[in-house]
Amino acid sequence: MTCNANAFPLKSLCLILIFVVLSPFLLADGVPVKNWRELTVNDLSVIRQLIIDSHPGAIDSNNESFTDWVERGYLEAGQLAKRVNSNKDSQAVLDFYIAGFKDGHVGLSQSNPGGSSWAGFILDMQGQDFVVKHAAKNWPVPLPPTDSKVISCDNKSVHEILESEISPYVDRRLNLKSVWLHLATQLTVDDANYPVLARVLSKSCLVVLPNGVRQNFTLLWQEDRGQLEAFLHLPQPVQSLKDLGGGRYWIHASNFMPSAAENASLDKMLDVIKSLDDAKLVVLDTRGNRGGNSLVGAEILFALLGSKLVKSLDEPSRAYAMWRVSPFALSTLNKALTAMESDYGKNSEAYEFVFSLTRSMELALHEKKDWLRQPSTSSVDQEGARGVNAQGFKGKLALVTDSFCASACLDFADVVLAVPGVVHLGLPTSADTLYIDIGAQTLPSGAEFWLPLKVWRGRTRGNNQSYDPQFVFDGDINDTAAVQKWVLNHL
Repeated sequence: MTCNANAFPLKSLCLILIFVVLSPFLLADGVPVKNWRELTVNDLSVIRQLIIDSHPGAIDSNNESFTDWVERGYLEAGQLAKRVNSNKDSQAVLDFYIAGFKDGHVGLSQSNPGGSSWAGFILDMQGQDFVVKHAAKNWPVPLPPTDSKVISCDNKSVHEILESEISPYVDRRLNLKSVWLHLATQLTVDDANYPVLARVLSKSCLVVLPNGVRQNFTLLWQEDRGQLEAFLHLPQPVQSLKDLGGGRYWIHASNFMPSAAENASLDKMLDVIKSLDDAKLVVLDTRGNRGGNSLVGAEILFALLGSKLVKSLDEPSRAYAMWRVSPFALSTLNKALTAMESDYGKNSEAYEFVFSLTRSMELALHEKKDWLRQPSTSSVDQEGARGVNAQGFKGKLALVTDSFCASACLDFADVVLAVPGVVHLGLPTSADTLYIDIGAQTLPSGAEFWLPLKVWRGRTRGNNQSYDPQFVFDGDINDTAAVQKWVLNHL
């Protein structure tokens, strides 16, 4: 889960508040009573009510489809709940309801989702083809070799299986290329983090081998013994700057949620970035970035490009944020205020910004208002912000993204891609709705549910709009050496 971020370069807040709801299904010794159907119904009820009371979409006159799904999806999920017999089933039903909102900032996480199983190989999507990307070294049955194209499984096309059977529980934004990239990995994985209710695992797949020969492969599903972690979860490169020689520099802008120690390293990196005015090429690599605080991205860009250019790139935007007024939003802001005091101190602009917003939310709640407009001032507009470069880099600029780039990572991309002459490489990004800045609540079952608390109006980037690169990488996006070599060959 990542914290959401505002449209760049407005101040971003990482707002997460966890409300603990005592489960009525616990014995005195804390052992859970496995009445999963009743727990699922109760979880659905809490999710629905929290959305009605606190989500901006529930009272957004510009989004009728959202309000329709609040009730229609609740009824459909309630019918599915009758088939629940396990924790896995329960999570699948909750995910079904959540996926219907088509919003990456409405989500669920389980503290112990259980184990996954797989068929020994993982797919990727290249163009319109589903291609074997990874295969286990030792498997009891023959596996299709890497670069083979999987056509169908059990006489159903891969496209049909992903769209009709898996997508409803995982991600329904089928207009996004990044979603298909993620869905492709699920064809041969029964992922504990993305369960499908009563899923029937494929028994065989028709494959076109690299030499063009068609062959059927019988699938053998086995419990994961630790191999899937490396295949499914993108590692996060250390946020750093590397001198590639010849006036070329590679900046890993991979972490917008730095710890105190990482913040100290960021300060040192910003000092070096400010000295790159005469560099010939700078590559901004966001692989592994899941969002967080947009201010971190702003500081990197101010250090590299200079305040004058960054501000000019933002001038066309007239975006502003409206908070849904609710007790949950106020509690989330109070929690954020405590975090800001701990991280930045009471004299910081970050603390003062959240303090003012919290007091305004209190007043709006007292006056029974529906909306609270967020002040548009930002700490990155101040000349004293760390990382400001008066001159700015004037060389060639490139941006590298993966398919998980969302939230504050997309805010960062908004500005970088507005720079004249920038080259975008890598994979298509993910996308955000106009709803952002999340709060979280623990459900009766113990799962954690989170939802956004405000909406952007007038944002240049549209609702659930992704960025597609000029040059698409068809190798392993986790292989930094391969990515660097490929990028430099295209620049």
